[in-house]
Amino acid sequence: MTLALAAQSISAPVRDQLAATEDKLVELFSDPSTAVSDMSKQVTAYGGKRLRPILVHLCSKVSGTPNHEHVVIAAVVECLHMSSLMHDDVLDEGETRRQVTTLNALYGNQLPILMGDLIYTRAFHATLQLSSNRAAQLLCDAAEAICLGEIEQSFLRYTREYDKSRYYRVIELKTASLFGAACELGSHYAGGSEESSQALRRYGENLGMGFQIIDDCLDVIGDEGVVGKSLGTDLETGKVTLPIIRLADTLDDDGKDELREVLYGPTEESRRVLLQRTFDITDVVRSCQEEATEFVKQSLAQLDGFPECEARSSLADICNFVINRTY
Repeated sequence: MTLALAAQSISAPVRDQLAATEDKLVELFSDPSTAVSDMSKQVTAYGGKRLRPILVHLCSKVSGTPNHEHVVIAAVVECLHMSSLMHDDVLDEGETRRQVTTLNALYGNQLPILMGDLIYTRAFHATLQLSSNRAAQLLCDAAEAICLGEIEQSFLRYTREYDKSRYYRVIELKTASLFGAACELGSHYAGGSEESSQALRRYGENLGMGFQIIDDCLDVIGDEGVVGKSLGTDLETGKVTLPIIRLADTLDDDGKDELREVLYGPTEESRRVLLQRTFDITDVVRSCQEEATEFVKQSLAQLDGFPECEARSSLADICNFVINRTY
């Protein structure tokens, strides 16, 4: 089974809820302004797996009773994710996303930043429709974490220090926080117990850690035609990710100097290509994938207290999907 088919199978228990979420996203992105409408069409064409909305809906089914509020929550979570992608593309100078030209490649940097801010605003306004402010609270926390993670990562650009603990802190903030919030909110608004909601939050946070490590591996060794976005952007913008940290751990002082020259020295070719030609990174990437697998095992462990059902099976399948994904 291809990963695309696997994704369809994983989302099968919540197919109707996802369709309603897509309708809500169209509503949140629609605007009478031609400029906003044109940019919205470009952004929504990014498509993607809708993994975070899937998590909201699956966690609602595994821990309680789904309701109409989950459609709003799932759409808001996806809006926050898409807004962060717009900002990321500006910071990373990415030119494609899901094989679609990015907003910054089309319009420069100012409009994508404003568009991202607009979608953030509409997303949080949508939470006013909900029966409690729990979603607003948790998603504000997640949005703050994403910003803090981006700031921390920016200060680590072009560093001469390869610190795994700081890398983990960055991805915990930038990626794991929104995964965890999505899962906790799915449970909370379905009437799940606090114990269940926190278990699912831990499931999401560990899943997010594994997801980001695999993503960083793909940035180094992935196929752009398969991944569907600009690769090597971390290397070009001086970001230090786990594959680089692991590679540095294997090198002596001369090797580290050579690595810094590859990462930061003058070159007219892709640093990604230069890195692959200069170093054998096969074992390094494999060790990173093993670390990702350990995080995902911790995700799976959080499902032990939930009854067997189709939604729980899909949550377990997502773990395999994350580890084996190539896009």
